[in-house]
Amino acid sequence: MVTLVSTIANNGKKFTPRLVKATIDSQTGERKEVDVKEGEQIISEETSKKVLSMMESVVSEGTGKNAQVKGYSIGGKTGTSEDGVNTNKYVTSFVGVADISDPEVVILILLYNPTGEGGHQGGAIAAPIASQVLRRSITIFRDKETRKPGRND
Repeated sequence: MVTLVSTIANNGKKFTPRLVKATIDSQTGERKEVDVKEGEQIISEETSKKVLSMMESVVSEGTGKNAQVKGYSIGGKTGTSEDGVNTNKYVTSFVGVADISDPEVVILILLYNPTGEGGHQGGAIAAPIASQVLRRSITIFRDKETRKPGRND
């Protein structure tokens, strides 16, 4: 799901997601960047822009409203499915991208059999978690852009 949303956010061009930007050798302090692996154009730019617009609508006026982050345009898709037949257990999810105008973060929140007051719907359970994570992620990226040269990431 993360690869697909990343592809949509990158105008239809597939990039392999990475979990870390760089590694640092604890003995030598040497920093080694993790390369971004760029792939081919697998979705047309036109289609990816349409899907991204629909994802933005999910968060601005649909089931993903709880993923909103004040001052930013978030795109996403909520999900709820039953884990098996007649199990009364659910899989709840939210997959999203921020900021729509210049995507830097793709997020996937996936919860197995959530319980509590919010029920088991993706928009009620997973989207609020996504909002919190995205708010913090956006803050980190924004702070990084305003740092003085020479500071570590």
